[in-house]
Amino acid sequence: MTNTTRISVAALIASSLAVGIWAETAQAQFQPRPPRPEPREGESYEPIGLPVGGFRLYPAFEIAEYYDTNIFATKNREQDDLITVFRPSLNLRSNWNNHMLNLFASATAGVYADHGSENYEDIRAGFDGRIDIQRNWNVYGGLQFSKLHTERGEPETETSFRTPNEYTLLEGKLGYYQKFNRFSVRAEGLINDLTYINNKGAAPGTIANRDRDRIEYTETLRLGYEFIERYEIWVQGGLNQRVYDRRVDRAGFERSSNGWEVVGGATIDFGGITQVEFFAGYREQDYDDARLGTIRGPIFGLAGYWNPLVTVVVRPYVKRTIEETILLPFTGYWSTVFGIDVDYDFRPNIKVTASASYSMLDYKKARGVPGTFSRDDDYMRFSVGVRYQPTENFYLGPSYRYISRSSNIGGADYGRHVFGLRGGVQL
Repeated sequence: MTNTTRISVAALIASSLAVGIWAETAQAQFQPRPPRPEPREGESYEPIGLPVGGFRLYPAFEIAEYYDTNIFATKNREQDDLITVFRPSLNLRSNWNNHMLNLFASATAGVYADHGSENYEDIRAGFDGRIDIQRNWNVYGGLQFSKLHTERGEPETETSFRTPNEYTLLEGKLGYYQKFNRFSVRAEGLINDLTYINNKGAAPGTIANRDRDRIEYTETLRLGYEFIERYEIWVQGGLNQRVYDRRVDRAGFERSSNGWEVVGGATIDFGGITQVEFFAGYREQDYDDARLGTIRGPIFGLAGYWNPLVTVVVRPYVKRTIEETILLPFTGYWSTVFGIDVDYDFRPNIKVTASASYSMLDYKKARGVPGTFSRDDDYMRFSVGVRYQPTENFYLGPSYRYISRSSNIGGADYGRHVFGLRGGVQL
């Protein structure tokens, strides 16, 4: 691997890390994406985009039809429906020799055939970029605004809401990366501003959306040492502050908190065919309200990239994080996820993707709160899809997704199957 290649891979890792740890520094630290082999001449089906000065513009529009067997994610009295989804998007990417700037905007609108109250409109817009000060020294960052909805059955989602739960999310990041011979340093700051839209159809006694509004700050510093070419060990320390808009929520709790973590790990590149990063450490989150106490314990993670064949890419991952909740009588919960993603190019214009994951949510009970029950939720997810491109500008294909939850809370179990067919145009 040449010095130039090593530098470009380091910059790519730094920028992908910034995207991958918006909300938690303890999530997968590494998103290995080495360049895949170039297709043979005449076999590329990637869109070429439209030239716009020093940029290329990539517009796309997709229509999909889904059949969901359990749209409300309930154990009993399941209701099915057909959903039509529209997805327009624009991506403007720089093609400069140095520096990088990408701007993007997209929308997703779902229209239900029989349950119009479930209709939703999501939007995303923002930018990310990098300033190359020297070949091994850069500053990167980005800003993104999103208006999103929470899918039924996901963690922290009230099934009693008469319409989908909606919220806005403003995400910002700023980072610094530099390598001195075999030593490297990366400093990064993240901010997430979450504002939940008041759901007036909520039943009494359910989650109050205004109690969930908060700003999350995260600061990390990572020091690395490449003791052998493509073999790096590193240590990272991080702080976070979670500040709720309401100092005291409807139940009388102060849910703002401060946390810290220390992790150590290694990043290994076996010649571009296999890359892996793993880490382990300790995390603590201390809440302002004494009744909520502190959540502390070990954290760990892994992210890998395995390219055994030119046409096959396998990405396993593991992550363990502390997540927020305002469900009583709980302080928060540990989320541990094991998963794998697989991409297979059956032919240059036929791509098969599959993913599977298993998530364990372990809720920590608050002290001195009425109700002594515990809560443990396990999620299983599986999806597979095929994408066929007759030309580089058109694609279509079927998909299938399965989601299930197993909980020790009565009535919280569910399973759902989602069958889809999508088609789109891209330039």
